[in-house]
Amino acid sequence: MPALKTASVRQTYASIQRLTDQLYSELGQSSFKHWLDDRKVAKKLDERVHEWAYQAKNNLDTQHPYLAEVDQLEFWLAQSDVNVTQLQQMQQQYQIMLERLASSQLLDTWHYVDGQLNDTSVQLYFQMLKDKWQRKLTEAIAHWEFEQLALMRDAFLQDIQDFLLSLQKMSKHQDSLGTDTGIFIDYSRGKLTPEAVEKFEQWSEYLASDVALQRLCKLIGSAQPAHSARKRVAVQWQSQPDSAVIQQASDEIAGIQLGRELTWALPNELALLADPDLQILFDLKYLEANISSFHLQGQQASRLLDDAKPKKKPMAKKGPMIVCLDTSGSMHGQPELISKAMCLYLSMQALREKRPMYLINFSTNLTAIELKKGQAIDDVLEFLSQSFHGGTDIIPAMQHAVDMLTQPSFRQADIVVISDFIMGQLGTELMQSIEQHKQQGTGFYAVAIGNFRFDHLDKGLFDHQWIYQSATGKVLELLDQPLSKMTSK
Repeated sequence: MPALKTASVRQTYASIQRLTDQLYSELGQSSFKHWLDDRKVAKKLDERVHEWAYQAKNNLDTQHPYLAEVDQLEFWLAQSDVNVTQLQQMQQQYQIMLERLASSQLLDTWHYVDGQLNDTSVQLYFQMLKDKWQRKLTEAIAHWEFEQLALMRDAFLQDIQDFLLSLQKMSKHQDSLGTDTGIFIDYSRGKLTPEAVEKFEQWSEYLASDVALQRLCKLIGSAQPAHSARKRVAVQWQSQPDSAVIQQASDEIAGIQLGRELTWALPNELALLADPDLQILFDLKYLEANISSFHLQGQQASRLLDDAKPKKKPMAKKGPMIVCLDTSGSMHGQPELISKAMCLYLSMQALREKRPMYLINFSTNLTAIELKKGQAIDDVLEFLSQSFHGGTDIIPAMQHAVDMLTQPSFRQADIVVISDFIMGQLGTELMQSIEQHKQQGTGFYAVAIGNFRFDHLDKGLFDHQWIYQSATGKVLELLDQPLSKMTSK
């Protein structure tokens, strides 16, 4: 490399190093200085600083405004002597450079260089002009590089501060998400938008405020029969009494209660359905949970998950998971907030455990994202921020989820559907395909958001069915009982 370019490169690296030192110094004096003591954060910062320095050098090389002048000067520096004509040509090039630099510091005597000068004078002028040209050009390059690097450094420092601010906000919620700060470092490109961080905080805060929902998320994440022969996963309960919620099979009538239970509805209530003029009254009573029915005592068909904690037991290696997230219009508002908080928890756990995960966002359309090696939390939050708010069509989402089971990384994956389940029946062919995959080890799980039941779905579709009652904050699990024939909305 020519000497001039070598010196320029050294100067550039020295400038980058000075600005890098300034950057660390400013961070060390800022409100984020405590992060510099965190090993993972410090390592991440070093990586990003090195990336910035490399990119800054490339930007300077590609945007250099004086490459032509450098090449011209390199040519003259390579000459040991020149004649009068060459000196005049060199002087013209130097004059053009000075005009570009808006400088007029040109020796007047150079205007009188002509053929009458002897060779000694020509060589003297030649050496003087080379020195002056090199000094002027070096100063111009240094000034330009300083301005460019200062702009790049300021932008980079702002990015770093935004990253640390996002990290600071997100790390406050690591307990509710069952993870640690390292996850935010390992799986972030540092390009989180303020809107994405705000969504993250909103979902995390909801999780933190709802212990029952946290338990449900943990149960979904651990009740997966991964990479094993098909078998039912039973939930083990402590010996303390459980609270009955819905009773479908019983030995004794204990009284009358109001609700939506149609299996044991009083005859006079069902008689309303026989009169077309009174059907609307029945529908209203059903929607308001004012159907009179027998209150039974006996075998329980569901339990309150927040009234008893499952016993700890050794868990098998967790396999892949496919989550279908309903963002249709009927989920708008709190149901969507709850469902996305659950998806965030499951996603963070999948990243922490390096567990393959596939998210499907559906309404009448669908989008999907795969959480895999190199995936960033930035992408997950951007994906979860999407909503369709249209009609509900679970069939394409379920078909897509079943199709994913043929992929090598998602064989025997467990499928979780989070929805309000205001939807129709699945087709016979799809149900047959689901049953085949269930026999091969795939688990199918459903979480209903709202005060709804699964009765309008096919019997036996889901291995576990949970209901999150958003009005009360209670989580119910429907156990294996014959499902009553309730009308769907």
